[in-house]
Amino acid sequence: MGQLPRRLPRVASHREDEAVSWTSRLVLGLLAALAAAPATAANGNIPRTPPIFPPHACLATVDRSVDARFEFKVGIPFEDTMRTEDELDDSRTFEFFALCRDDPPATAFPNWIDLEDAERALAVGNIDALPAAADVLAGAARWAIGHDGGEGSCVHSMGPRIPISCDATQDGVAWDTTGVPAGNYAIHGYTFAPADNEWTPRTGVVQVHDGTPLPVAAFASPVYDATVYQQSGYRVQGCMGGPARTVVTLAWASIAAELDGDVPGVWTDFAELDAADAAFDVLLVPPQSAIYEGLVMRATAEDGAGHPWVAYSRGYLTIYPGDDPSDEPEIPPGPDHCAVGEEPTAGLELDGGGDASSGEAGDASTSADPGAREGESDGCGCDAGPRGANALPLVVLLALRRRNVPK
Repeated sequence: MGQLPRRLPRVASHREDEAVSWTSRLVLGLLAALAAAPATAANGNIPRTPPIFPPHACLATVDRSVDARFEFKVGIPFEDTMRTEDELDDSRTFEFFALCRDDPPATAFPNWIDLEDAERALAVGNIDALPAAADVLAGAARWAIGHDGGEGSCVHSMGPRIPISCDATQDGVAWDTTGVPAGNYAIHGYTFAPADNEWTPRTGVVQVHDGTPLPVAAFASPVYDATVYQQSGYRVQGCMGGPARTVVTLAWASIAAELDGDVPGVWTDFAELDAADAAFDVLLVPPQSAIYEGLVMRATAEDGAGHPWVAYSRGYLTIYPGDDPSDEPEIPPGPDHCAVGEEPTAGLELDGGGDASSGEAGDASTSADPGAREGESDGCGCDAGPRGANALPLVVLLALRRRNVPK
């Protein structure tokens, strides 16, 4: 435990009157500022509770010609059901969404799902004014473009809101994909707790198709910010699949660049892969010019017959000079409050040291995958873990320890 700060020295007696006067003015100023501040719920200063996603395959496939349901597990860092008097009845709940595209890790998501939620929050005094259109998911131009680049929503609710409790989350989430377009989906959890709501991404990709696989790729590392020594490099891992001749291109870019879209000169390719291999485990040795940079990864899966799928890593690589051991691409999941007494599950790993049976073209299976769940394909054994560390409470952060690989 760090040393507590020492007391400030006592003000000299001949200045006490001046100090009292200054303190009085400060208190009055703060009270005035608080009175003028926007109205918020009494839970405004409480960190929002994110869902925890236990280990799972980084690529899950839903073949609707066989079964249209997809199920996945959800954990919680603690139960959060004690609402304050001025909160909405459905505050402190989870809702899960499937988005038709992946986005760079710094992408800002709208705070509100629809205008009705904001209007209810306004009515009880959680907010002082309705949000701008760009801060409402429903109807926002960015999220009104479907898989094919045309009309059709990119956002699909996976079910009703559920309380943040063990009873409500113990069965996980079951998503009926019958009514959604075929394609790849990134899953996000949404914590509804006005005035400040929170998004939590689930690492990996879920592909929905009707018997014909689609180009796809997903990262299993990095999912957290990792320390990398330039000469040692870092193992970038993930899963991929698609029809015959699907090619996956891996690239890196500085986090300071414009990552959304394909701006010339931003992305540097470092691997071209055959998606039939199902899994990838590529050593990235960044150039010296990347030292002291933060890097994000991108994977583009394309078969030349349609729109490519683009996936981004959830975490960053921070590059340092030298050849010391870099962080492993493996971090255990955060503790699940409702799973006390259960055996811990391993973090990010590829089965067989990175070897995967290719099977038929587009099959993303391996000989064994202890991280896969019912309703998922065997995947590549890549555990996706919970969201980035910046969204977890301190008790979760303390449980996330990085391990080094030997030189």
